[in-house]
Amino acid sequence: MNIIKWATGLAFMLLMPMAQAADEQQAEFANKIEKIDFVAMSGGRIAIQVQTTSPLANPPAGFTLNNPSRIALDFPAVGNGLGKNSVQASQGVLKGVHLAQARDRTRMVLNLGKMVAYNTTTQGRETTIILQANEAGTANTNVVSRFAEAKAGEKFHTLNNIDFMRGKNGEGRIVVDLSDASAGIDIRQQGKTVVVDFHNTELPQNLQRRLNVINFNTPVLYVDAIKQGNNSRLIIEPKGLWEQSAYQADKRFIIDIRPVVEDPNKLVQGSKPGYAGEKLSLNFQNIDVRSVLQVIADFTGLNIVTSDTVTGNLTLRLKDVPWDQALDIIMSSKGLTQRKTGNVIWVAPSDEVAAKEKLLLEASQQIEELEPMRTEVFTLRYQKAENFKNIISDSKQKILSKRGSAVVDARTNTVFVQDTPKHLEEIQTIINKIDIPVKQVMIESRLVIADEKFGRSLGARFGVQKQQASGDTRYGSSGTLGNTITQRTVDPTTGVITETIANRVGSSTLATTSIPGTVGVGVSADGAQDLNVNLPVANAFGNFAFSLFRLPAGFLLNLELSALETDQRGKIVSSPRVTTANQQKAIIEQGTQIPFQQATSSGATAVQFKNASLSLEVTPQITPDDKIIMDLEVKKDKVGTVFNNVPSIDTQRVQTQVLVSNGETAVLGGIYEQTERNDVDKVPFFGDLPFIGNVFKRRVKQSDKTELLIFITPKVMDESLSLR
Repeated sequence: MNIIKWATGLAFMLLMPMAQAADEQQAEFANKIEKIDFVAMSGGRIAIQVQTTSPLANPPAGFTLNNPSRIALDFPAVGNGLGKNSVQASQGVLKGVHLAQARDRTRMVLNLGKMVAYNTTTQGRETTIILQANEAGTANTNVVSRFAEAKAGEKFHTLNNIDFMRGKNGEGRIVVDLSDASAGIDIRQQGKTVVVDFHNTELPQNLQRRLNVINFNTPVLYVDAIKQGNNSRLIIEPKGLWEQSAYQADKRFIIDIRPVVEDPNKLVQGSKPGYAGEKLSLNFQNIDVRSVLQVIADFTGLNIVTSDTVTGNLTLRLKDVPWDQALDIIMSSKGLTQRKTGNVIWVAPSDEVAAKEKLLLEASQQIEELEPMRTEVFTLRYQKAENFKNIISDSKQKILSKRGSAVVDARTNTVFVQDTPKHLEEIQTIINKIDIPVKQVMIESRLVIADEKFGRSLGARFGVQKQQASGDTRYGSSGTLGNTITQRTVDPTTGVITETIANRVGSSTLATTSIPGTVGVGVSADGAQDLNVNLPVANAFGNFAFSLFRLPAGFLLNLELSALETDQRGKIVSSPRVTTANQQKAIIEQGTQIPFQQATSSGATAVQFKNASLSLEVTPQITPDDKIIMDLEVKKDKVGTVFNNVPSIDTQRVQTQVLVSNGETAVLGGIYEQTERNDVDKVPFFGDLPFIGNVFKRRVKQSDKTELLIFITPKVMDESLSLR
């Protein structure tokens, strides 16, 4: 019979993932580990003396692993000069030392029989690692894992931020942002808490607080950050079964607290699948099964109770196999099964265990059917009693027993439940989970409509007239010259008619011409002159007009130029906001109802209404990490064109589902509309003539830009209904 505790190759590779290709040349170091000695000290302590070629600047940084028990120390810029990778020790809890050289360091792994505390010192070329002698049963209590060694005389560091988040597998993740990556860090389990110390590290006042992370549904309840002299400390309080791991990436230090689901059929509890026990080797020839079980009990320190019906012998040869896998192999080969309670394992044939469990279940069912019932009164604070009754009395998943019943008193919001004590305890547990205040969310949305409009128009009106002795001959017959005044006077002595034509812009006279003769000029009844080209600018803010008369030829020329340029910029902001409970729909609306008449089937008319309103409809859902999922519909309607006495509605609307962090603003959508127009109205042929053709044209240039943006900002309110 040979029992060997194996923890060299595979465990070493798990601790040090620095594998390289077999043919890759290792880096050459000027400083190397030349010698390793072991010294037994008083009180069961062990000193490991490591001699290097040159003195180390700082003690080596290290970390520990509890299962299996290992201490790993990193020697930066130091090579392995021993000529071998392992040194056997056999000194107390120290089994041996293993070395692995990488490109930039050498890692030393101490294989231990049980976890003990340690400390390291450096003096000249010699580095001393002292393993403390912990009392039996307290070896794993308050063991400090030096994640990063504090350097002597180093500067102060700072914790920039402490954050908490839920991992994808339900673990609680504490993320610490450091000012630099060289801070000294110690981790230890103290009672039911995890304590992390940051040496020579400043903790800002705003970070000295407690993080209540119960609602994240992870094993972590609270994270306390406090100041301890020159150090900063994190105290992590988990619940239930859990395991922790830590790692550092540059300036970020991360601690994971993973939940462990207790499996009564699993000998070594842990979150990782497969076998996790310490490895052993077994070599037996025709040995009694009870003796093998006794060997495993001695190896693990567990209590194994074997049924009287367990008999027989077996031949077994196992090398470097986890002990829980070895026990499973023995169980399977002999048709046995095991049940674990605490540190006691009961081993019996499978049929015997199944029969006993069946009897226990039948007895439990009979007890439940015959057990006396009692009545319990549950007064609810936040949950409606009727809703709670529906939960526990649901026919598809009834929580009450077959004989149980529930009655509601709506006036006092109380539920009277009659059932067995076991079911009443379960109901109390459910009430503790669901009878809690519902979080409130305030949702604020903003609709921003920005428009920019630019327009430019240029037009002309033009007319020509010719005067003859026998009468008035006109060329052109459309339009009027705006603001034109014609005045005629007759000289009573000579009989000469004098006509004054005045073109005015505002009250200014631009031209006045005196026409002698005895004939009229064909003035219309309203005093307006006829024109050939009539292409003015509507509502123009600028005009330039004149009349020109040439006496020998008898021509009268009327010309008016008009121009208009507009530049408009505007912004409309609508900001509806509403507060609602978690997972409850809320609607807020403001606007008008537009009436119109519509014919009915009887031939009469009835008044119908159309809504033109600004509205926000939202259903929020708060996630465990304080983010908010929202089903949203935001609308902004206004009255449009009326068709057949029925108004149309111009709609701007977005409907979506978004995930937003608490207090952050998200852009739901945007609509950008741009209109570019260049319109030309002209007289055929004449409008195409160079230069002079501009008198026969009207140009209109238009550039309109409109942009709609919709923003949403959710904020979770605390129990005092204030924003946080």
